[in-house]
Amino acid sequence: MDPINLLIGRPTPRLQAADKLAAASQAVLSQPEKSDLALTYGPDHGEDDIREHISTWLSEKYRPISGPITRDRIIITNGASGELAAILQKFTDPLYTRRMFLVEPAYFLAVQTFLDAGFGQKMQGIPEDDEGIDLEFLRRRLEEEESRSLNEKQESGVSCTKPTALGYGKLYKYALYVVPTLSNPTGKTMSMHHRKALVELARKYDILLIADDVYDFLAWPADDNLPHADLEVPPRLVDIDRQMTGAGEWGNAVSNGSFSKLVAPGLRVGWCEAMPNFIYGLSRAGATTSGGCQSQYTSFLIDHMLVSGVLERHVQNVLIPTYRRRYKTLVNAIKTHLYPLGIKISTGIPYETYAKDDKGNRFRTALAGGFFLYIDYPSEEAFPTAAEIIDIGSEEYALKIAPGDVFVVKGDPKSPKRADLTWNRGTRLCWAWNEEEVLVEAIQRFAETVRQAKA
Repeated sequence: MDPINLLIGRPTPRLQAADKLAAASQAVLSQPEKSDLALTYGPDHGEDDIREHISTWLSEKYRPISGPITRDRIIITNGASGELAAILQKFTDPLYTRRMFLVEPAYFLAVQTFLDAGFGQKMQGIPEDDEGIDLEFLRRRLEEEESRSLNEKQESGVSCTKPTALGYGKLYKYALYVVPTLSNPTGKTMSMHHRKALVELARKYDILLIADDVYDFLAWPADDNLPHADLEVPPRLVDIDRQMTGAGEWGNAVSNGSFSKLVAPGLRVGWCEAMPNFIYGLSRAGATTSGGCQSQYTSFLIDHMLVSGVLERHVQNVLIPTYRRRYKTLVNAIKTHLYPLGIKISTGIPYETYAKDDKGNRFRTALAGGFFLYIDYPSEEAFPTAAEIIDIGSEEYALKIAPGDVFVVKGDPKSPKRADLTWNRGTRLCWAWNEEEVLVEAIQRFAETVRQAKA
């Protein structure tokens, strides 16, 4: 019995655009006017032409109400993970920043970055609700923190490790990490109401909203009869922050994007978008001022694919059709084999958007896509525990199942308790890695695992 990994969350190797990258590399390296720039230290924020091309592409994809995105809002990065660390380095402080909020269940591999930044004792999970984030829970925590901080300030004053005199132009009192669209791990998409309300809270309490927007362009209509090409993707938090009146010079949101999910993870190239002052601040991070653009060569490859249209064709003609088929296959297998056992897909409230049919007619549809969905086990006491399902799946059926408690917010002592009451009674499933027939086999084994655990 071949092992099947349902925990892994990355693209199948065959979907990595190796042939397209080879052609892009040949094109860049065969032109001295490009290769000379690609192979040297680059500008801290990335080449201006490449920033311009990315801003144009993002404007076409998001169609922001506030108008086209300008290149001074863009910095080229070495991917979303690396830039998350840079954001924390430049705009938060382990003494001054009062709390680090993460929507839970959280993307577990991001948690360590916050711990490395010194926020272990300040981590706070904020439960995800059916619209993406429990705003009332967040509001209560903010009010409690404000009251506590006021008392502490009166007693000892406010200190920080990153004073303005040393080049730190802005530090935020709070930061919140979230995957608003097609989230990891649950696949939920935050409602428009919650997006706007979250930005309003961010402005009121001086919160930096760090949005992991890496799945936005891997979306399709939930309606199988509608094509994906003209699907309208949700506005990002950074778009809403820009369009609402009263934005400050630093803003309260940053969009962290990546080409890892669109081309290949090994490229380590992405982008951030925020207010121009914020972007300039990111460009002054130590590793960048020392080494220049963190992905100079690979950004030239991406640029070639972007300008030539190769990247968009790869996403539209290869990735989305493949993931859409796998998603449908996985959902059908779950409904066939797991629903009779009481296991259901955790959907939340579907995000409603618009797509066009082949004749150009605009239709309302729910949004689907990304890499993940979450399944919930029945709540009755007689149902096997998550640990029992994981152990039997591994030992008897060569099935690697994610433990729900891996998605807790480390450093928050109450996060594991909330997990035991909610998402630890379930697990994340990914369709990006396994082929369709393997996904069906995996769910069949999952059902056998549950039946054996119940016996």
